[in-house]
Amino acid sequence: MEENGVSPPSPEVSPVQLSGCIEDLVKFVLQCAVNGDDLRLSAEFCSGLLKDEDKVVDDSVRSSNSQSSPQSDLSEGVRLYPLYKHLASALKHWIVSGSFFSPCENALSICEDDSLKPIKDKWNELVSQKGPELVTMLKSVKFRLHVQEPFFSQLKDGQKTIEGRCATGDYTLMQSGDLILFNNCLMLEVQDVHHYASFVEMLEAESLEKVLPGVLSIEEGEQVYRRFYTKEKEQLNGVLAICVGRPASQPCSVLSDIISGLGYRGIQSLLGLKQTVGTIPQTLPPARSTLLSSFTLPHKPEVKGCGLTDGARALAKHVNRCSSNYWGTFEGDDSTKNHLALEVITRIILHCCWMNVHIVQPHDAVFEIRVAEGYGARWSKDGTKFIGFLEPYMEDGHSKKWRH
Repeated sequence: MEENGVSPPSPEVSPVQLSGCIEDLVKFVLQCAVNGDDLRLSAEFCSGLLKDEDKVVDDSVRSSNSQSSPQSDLSEGVRLYPLYKHLASALKHWIVSGSFFSPCENALSICEDDSLKPIKDKWNELVSQKGPELVTMLKSVKFRLHVQEPFFSQLKDGQKTIEGRCATGDYTLMQSGDLILFNNCLMLEVQDVHHYASFVEMLEAESLEKVLPGVLSIEEGEQVYRRFYTKEKEQLNGVLAICVGRPASQPCSVLSDIISGLGYRGIQSLLGLKQTVGTIPQTLPPARSTLLSSFTLPHKPEVKGCGLTDGARALAKHVNRCSSNYWGTFEGDDSTKNHLALEVITRIILHCCWMNVHIVQPHDAVFEIRVAEGYGARWSKDGTKFIGFLEPYMEDGHSKKWRH
């Protein structure tokens, strides 16, 4: 059933497109893994994929964080939270196009781990087999319905086997054998459809436990339906008891096979993280808001008159190293310099095409990003400490003090 106070609309009819349900499918699979299903990924990793963007307090950071590239952009930028949405977009692209998507593979002279090529071949084989299976399964769906909690969980767990609706619109077309996709992720098969004059008559005939598990009386059950349907609509159209069962084959099971087969490295790659010898497994890119918040921390809060942020102080070290003026001008009072630095880091965050969580001495584990020209920035692994800006890789860079 739909949200409180809103009469359920007529069900959506086929065809069901992958693009219309892939996000909900990925979210459902990850939530099931967090709750104990075996996806061969840790619950912590799956929770990280589901995590929403951190709240941004500082106005300047909020403004910069809002300059976001579209969620569906697979080519550049630190990925927006929640990460599962980007994972879903990348998987859809892979399934539809038939090829693994990896942006700017040759843009930087930073080689990925050689062991990744045969692994990528296995990933492509997996997706080429399972992807069409998922698409075909979705095409077999006849109707799409949305139900709210706790009814969805009860359907998923097999406690609720009958869905009650007013006999209006396309509900009247449902018949035995039809497949219904609930909440874009759970596929159930219509076993039978029974017609009744009222919800009370349906609840008395079909058993309260099968229709509304946990509801203790017919009167209470009638009030549940009254939240969605008026008495007049019920009397005018009558009621349907849609009896459903769960088929063995499920879209979420096929997607689970894909995600578990990709594993940590495959998911990291789809999120834009590169795989080098020093890459740390089972890690995810920090949220943009976390990166910006640490960048804008006061550099020396204990020193009176020093208003520079950590990011602005770091930029001051780089403006004279680059002959191409990539870093721009760095003049004015502290507030102006802070704003200039924030513009630079925002540009790098939005347009980076190389990201990695890897070991770099003397910092140990870092999150590193670079744009196609090679310029970049580093933070601690979790993004809570800004380390500094980066010049493009160059031979004997240290001895030349990275001037170019």
